[in-house]
Amino acid sequence: MDTDDNSVPARILLYSAAAVILTIGMREIGSILGPIFFSIFFFLILSPLVHWLQRKRVPGSVRVGLVILFFILFAIASVLLVTGSLLQLSAQIPGYQAQLMSTLENFERYLPSSDQYPVGELLRDVGTFLLGLTAGIITGALSTGTTIAFIVITTAFLLLDAASAPKKMEKELKDQTVLLLRVTEFGKSLVDFILIRTEINLIGGIGTAILLVIGRIDFAVLWGFLTFLLGYIPYLGFYLAALPPVLLALFKYGALGAIAVFVGIWLINLFIENVLFPSLAGKSLKLSPSIVFLSLFYWGYVLGGAGALIAIPLTMVVKMILESSDNTRWMAKLMESGGSKE
Repeated sequence: MDTDDNSVPARILLYSAAAVILTIGMREIGSILGPIFFSIFFFLILSPLVHWLQRKRVPGSVRVGLVILFFILFAIASVLLVTGSLLQLSAQIPGYQAQLMSTLENFERYLPSSDQYPVGELLRDVGTFLLGLTAGIITGALSTGTTIAFIVITTAFLLLDAASAPKKMEKELKDQTVLLLRVTEFGKSLVDFILIRTEINLIGGIGTAILLVIGRIDFAVLWGFLTFLLGYIPYLGFYLAALPPVLLALFKYGALGAIAVFVGIWLINLFIENVLFPSLAGKSLKLSPSIVFLSLFYWGYVLGGAGALIAIPLTMVVKMILESSDNTRWMAKLMESGGSKE
């Protein structure tokens, strides 16, 4: 008993050292791991479509080919939409910058200022930062063509092997029924979460795009797509997606217009996150809010900004790995939300 108690600090130290080494190693090969993780992510989203076609008695090679064709067409359409919109947006950034500076100058007269606290200069710095951030995102998005092609090809190969993968796993794990059941249960919960999250994000993106079209905000479809994409990032994704259309509303309609657009997007997000998502997902996500929040920064550090998009699925995988051993199961328990029950 004493031996076990004395070994606890050493075990914690060993786990901590292993986590640090693993984090550094993953960060070093993050440019490779990122596309691989995204390929698996898209594979999990598309594999139910393969199974649906299988239930419709579509032959194996045909159903996989149809899903791959659908994915390629979707990827091409998304790239063309985003690239075309971003190129137009980048050409208009100087004009938006001039509008922002004019708006800030008009707003500056209503704020108290002094030599020690130059509010106007601070506002201009904030405006320059926001536009610089937007320009950086545009530049980064336009330079990801090779990565997208790699993800599409890798996902296609994963889908080709989708039909035989369950049989292979069952054959390899036939003598490990407990592990097989655990992997199967986890895989189902992970796929269910990803599919529900994708459906919810799609509803939010379409709703936001319709709202912005009604409000005559430039590039409404682009901001709707951005809302769909950033919806995978808990807590922060909403604000990142709402910032560009709110800024454009500020330029076009003034402060009241910007507030109206923000409130409209906020109400859509409130409905899908607090009404729609809980009713569909239930308690499938057994992660505490603090773990969810910290995972965004961790996977963002390891894989770059794109890591935040798949931070939750990756954290769920880590939790499953910790649950697979008696020595680390307590760590998985610490990752659960206070209200979760076995």
